[in-house]
Amino acid sequence: MRSLDALFSPRSVAVLGVSRNPAKLGYKLLENVKAYGYGGRIYPVNPSGERILDLPSVTSVAALPEPVDLALVSLPASAVADAIVDLAARGAKAAVILSSGFGEVDANGREAQARLLKTARASGLRLVGPNCMGVYSAPARLNGTYFWDLPKRAGGISVVSQSGAYGGLIFRHLGGRGLGVARFVSIGNQADVDLTDILEFLAADADTTLIACFVEALRDGRRFLDVAARATASKPVVMLKGGRSDAGRRAAGSHTGSLAGAYAVYRAAFRRAGVVTADETEEFFDAIEALAATPRRPSAPAIAVITVSGGPSVVAADCAERAGLAVPALEDAVRSALRASLPPFAAVGNPVDLTPQVEPSRIGDAIKLVFDQASIAGAVAIDVGLDIPEFADALVAEAVRTSKPVVAFATDAPAVSERLRSGGIPVLAGPERAVRAWRALWLAGRGAATRSAQTVRPLAPDVTALLAGTRGALPYDVARRALEACGVKFVREAIVQRPADAVAAAETMGYPVVVKADAPGLVHKTEVGGVRLDLRDAAQVRAACDDLRNRAGAERFIVQQQLAPGLEFLIGARRDEVFGPVVVVGAGGVLTEALGDVGIAVAPVTPADIQELMAEGVRARLANGPRGLPRVDVNALAETAIGVSDLILSEPRIREIDLNPVIASTSGMIAVDAVVVLD
Repeated sequence: MRSLDALFSPRSVAVLGVSRNPAKLGYKLLENVKAYGYGGRIYPVNPSGERILDLPSVTSVAALPEPVDLALVSLPASAVADAIVDLAARGAKAAVILSSGFGEVDANGREAQARLLKTARASGLRLVGPNCMGVYSAPARLNGTYFWDLPKRAGGISVVSQSGAYGGLIFRHLGGRGLGVARFVSIGNQADVDLTDILEFLAADADTTLIACFVEALRDGRRFLDVAARATASKPVVMLKGGRSDAGRRAAGSHTGSLAGAYAVYRAAFRRAGVVTADETEEFFDAIEALAATPRRPSAPAIAVITVSGGPSVVAADCAERAGLAVPALEDAVRSALRASLPPFAAVGNPVDLTPQVEPSRIGDAIKLVFDQASIAGAVAIDVGLDIPEFADALVAEAVRTSKPVVAFATDAPAVSERLRSGGIPVLAGPERAVRAWRALWLAGRGAATRSAQTVRPLAPDVTALLAGTRGALPYDVARRALEACGVKFVREAIVQRPADAVAAAETMGYPVVVKADAPGLVHKTEVGGVRLDLRDAAQVRAACDDLRNRAGAERFIVQQQLAPGLEFLIGARRDEVFGPVVVVGAGGVLTEALGDVGIAVAPVTPADIQELMAEGVRARLANGPRGLPRVDVNALAETAIGVSDLILSEPRIREIDLNPVIASTSGMIAVDAVVVLD
């Protein structure tokens, strides 16, 4: 028996804390175990020894006639510790502690929880909880939860929820949508068994075809990434994360640290592992419904919006572009063919509006034309109030013929809705919801990011020696040397102590130049007026040095060649407390805080990772060279990002790295400033 088989497929169950009072949770728990048809041996544990719910009770754990596979513990917090000691001594395999009053409460509760874990681990007893709502396993006909009216529907969805209450919400909503649950577990405080443990079990579980998770926090992010990637290789995993606020996080030492918030890192990690991320409850349930309804996965993030109802199709197309999906124009030949068979006022560009006046007999050929365009990977169908069965039949037929998935929004069209659902096309209650659900199909179809092995360059011995014994923000010249050793290119510069030396350096490299203040602890130079630009002669350089010494406390001066104007980017890294090193790429310079436009990838990164990040948000428009500026060399940007990734992976004490700005120039990506912060 695997370690969690005792949880989901127990041969015997003990229920601790059983009461004869129907108003008590212990009574309800035992009633649930019986009511759902559990076929194994059931042992109510009650000191009275009386029959409860027509079952003989056992006076104590020690009196159990056998070592049970699973114990459901519904006792006051003060009695749980002794119960776990007794269960461990009696050889129980797993215990679900539904009781509250432990790590979620205070320091005393955390200490008590730690003692439970120590006792359990000494005997090999696995603990779920404390502070949870229990476990449900349809294959075992076991309802070991406090929920008494769970929908009994067959299905392959398995649910893991850190919150018991939210788990109940998931269960009820899935049942309300006609979706069946195979397994459910509320993991509570995760003292022992955590979300990753359950995910690993469900990934190999033949009864589970889709995994849905509500999570507030993970302990070991790197292990989660490995397990989740294996899970998504065989079945969809959908995640909704609670607790997204970064309030209370430590003050960041760099732009990278302030912009790479906790939730953004979770999203990046989920993407790396092939997990479908939902931002809100409605989107979460829609994604689950769509993924459960159809096995089809799109080959590209490109849709056709097809309608007989006009206006909502425009809303769907707008939502698709905001969601990162393409709505490509149809080819000229396709548009011509559509015009020949549709009413003259039909829209044939994409969205495709067949119009209410379309001849039903022509619908199938029109939809086939759209699906046959190679750039179309699937469709979102819209029907408001036009119950034309041929519309549904054509969509189902083309989805089957081409394996291109369809998600629909239909209202006041009962025959269309029924035929779509019967044909494996999910029907959702809004055009935007249909688009986001189609996007979930695309994300799930991508699976975990496949990466070639990325060799991390070790630090040179002289750089390692420079970092030894250092903490806090590195001096600029040390930060630069460390980054250069990892392949990052910097602007031509000189670091001097006297204004006269600054002038000499400027005249050697040629005007115009930039002069910056350099002093211990000076991290953000622009915030203290520590940068002077476009200095064109010796007098301006001397004046700048005097001013920087007076205003910014400069002890040294950094004289840099002034590059030709170019797009500015932020490239950085930080050590996330859950997932370890992550790399950040975004708009840099004065736009950094104003736009807050960054993409995040879990390190180590590859060129493909960075190219994907650069295809999103404002970064994509910047990379294409707006307003006559040259296109950005994304490969050169990727090389810089990989160098940053190498540095933070090679030196465990590095907390944050910040290159801002990195300027896109004819020589590639050139860094003009660097911050490296060590713990």
